[in-house]
Amino acid sequence: MEPRRDTVLDARLRRAAAFADLDLPADESIGARALDVSGRAAETRRTTVKLLVRSAELASAESWLEGVGGHVVSAPPDPGSSGQVVVLAGVPVTALSSLDRQPWLVRAEAPKEMFTRMDRARGPVTGVDAVQTAHGDLTGAGVLLAVVDTGVDWAHPDFRHGDGTTRLERFVHAHVPEGSDESRFDVFEASAINKALNGGPPIPTGDPGGHGTHCASIAAGNGRGTTDRRFRGVAPEASLMGVRAEPLLDVHIIEGIRQAFDLAGDRPAVVSLSLGGHFGAHDGTSAIENEIARATGPGRIVVVAAGNEGDDGVHAQGRLVVGEELSFTVRVPDTGLVFCDVWIPRGDKVDVFVETPSGTRFEPNTGETSTPDGVFVADFVENPVNREQNLTFLMINGTVDERWTIRVTPLSVVHGEVHAWAGSVDGGRLMFPGAPLAGYSIGMPATEERAVAVGSLISRNEFEGPQGDSTLPGLAVDVVSSFSSQGPTRIGVQKPDIVAPGQVVTAALSAGSDMATSPRLAARRHPSGKYVTIQGTSMATPFVAGIVALMLQREPRLTPEEVQQRLRVTARRDATTGPVWNPRYGWGKLDAEALFRS
Repeated sequence: MEPRRDTVLDARLRRAAAFADLDLPADESIGARALDVSGRAAETRRTTVKLLVRSAELASAESWLEGVGGHVVSAPPDPGSSGQVVVLAGVPVTALSSLDRQPWLVRAEAPKEMFTRMDRARGPVTGVDAVQTAHGDLTGAGVLLAVVDTGVDWAHPDFRHGDGTTRLERFVHAHVPEGSDESRFDVFEASAINKALNGGPPIPTGDPGGHGTHCASIAAGNGRGTTDRRFRGVAPEASLMGVRAEPLLDVHIIEGIRQAFDLAGDRPAVVSLSLGGHFGAHDGTSAIENEIARATGPGRIVVVAAGNEGDDGVHAQGRLVVGEELSFTVRVPDTGLVFCDVWIPRGDKVDVFVETPSGTRFEPNTGETSTPDGVFVADFVENPVNREQNLTFLMINGTVDERWTIRVTPLSVVHGEVHAWAGSVDGGRLMFPGAPLAGYSIGMPATEERAVAVGSLISRNEFEGPQGDSTLPGLAVDVVSSFSSQGPTRIGVQKPDIVAPGQVVTAALSAGSDMATSPRLAARRHPSGKYVTIQGTSMATPFVAGIVALMLQREPRLTPEEVQQRLRVTARRDATTGPVWNPRYGWGKLDAEALFRS
């Protein structure tokens, strides 16, 4: 079976285009919210799309968009004349199918939703306190640190100066307004935030979820929520920018990166991304990975969470052998949208089938297929960027705990190594029951070579809760967290780069947020009501972003490669890390004292 080679649209855009041509509503679960085009006339509906455009033909892309009633939402400030650039564009859904015929276009992707993934952390485990005691001026001053996440509680004392004014230079609310398919970016500068703090015109709530506030506090909070400031962040005098991405679509992340580096101007800047996903090639060729590769450079660094799927069973792999069938069993963990993304090397010839729980086989045919076991979409195409063969399986409404099977029959084999990732809208566990958990669970965009990819280390096993100090029994300190995602990438890039404190981390609590009202976190909230203790590679990532801000304060023109190299060669290696690089610890444990001595 030959994969389709007549399209540059990804599976969800092809489905949206098909429904637009029929003037039928698209299913919201497949649309992942950004492609919910129901309820409006087809000719008036637009959606935000990522277009990978040849740099020299950017003007042609802009002209085509204008001609079909679309527009450019965002493009790189300096696209150059060679290579490819990511253009965020508002495209009428009726024009999606005609994108396939445009010579300037390499690839078109629907928005993908990403998922979210401190006092003791600065101590002996990392050596940050010792460094800042020896170098009192090492605070991140003069560096812009941007957190693109669920937002930042701009009213929290950690993000205000002594006189009560805001430390945020900019707050961006990236969202898809109700009744629209296009993303909108509302920008509020420091003056608007200060007016809101003093009873002036209101601006959007900083962080309804709470995740981004916690991350920003770890990176650069000044600790003013307590008198002794023991919960201050790593770079407490860095300038700040916060992005509330609602939902966490990659188009919102891309625009957040662009705005951060633009706001920085001549100053060095670091962007912290405590988020990721598994829908894609895991090889640096997705739109968001392309953006990180192009946007970073001297004084422009992006730090990304490795992911929290180290023990979740989100990855499976196998080797093609002629005469033997390779199969992947996918478990439906919830009633929402489930995806399975299978990547087969170019040069290998295969037949592929989707098998229902009752044993009926179907060839992928790009359209919806209804069965007694549920409705699914399966598509088999050659990716126009990396030329690999990609089977995308989308389960719309399967029964919980049912098993579907992807079957691959090799006809001829050149390379033979097949990888698959699966997930759901709720991030369900054990997507591939029985598959080994070792390796390849690192999420995108931490798979991009120029990103600093961070895993989680346990820095402490006790915290101060509402009833006083609490100890977590059986939790060893100074070892990698079991949930921390493992490398390498699908093409063998050695990620993560390093591990840093991410488990049992206390940092700022966003007032009125989901974290502030969650019964599950009641025992983890600090008596002050200003801080909470949680865990994840999400927490380790801003810790390293704060370290990078300190590095850039001293050497503002450090490149991503120089930052990575210094973190790697100074990382602490011991009996627990074993030989490094390894899939769990990367190049070792963050060691700030060794880093700044070097």
